[in-house]
Amino acid sequence: MNPVKIGGALEALIGLPNVACDDESDVRQALMWHQAGMEFTDAPHLAASSRATQFITFDRDMIKAAKRLGLPVSAP
Repeated sequence: MNPVKIGGALEALIGLPNVACDDESDVRQALMWHQAGMEFTDAPHLAASSRATQFITFDRDMIKAAKRLGLPVSAP
């Protein structure tokens, strides 16, 4: 499915007055990264780690996507 459509639908969902989001800024950041080409399952993990000094993963595709977006993700 199209990342822009997914992002738009989820943005609309979390924008509803009766929907609460644990960390809305992280969710919105993850949606932006997903729309920019990061895997849907990887973006929330990275967004949730925003207060960490380093993000390390074995996922080579995630590392490539993060580098394209200028994000500091590396291999162990």
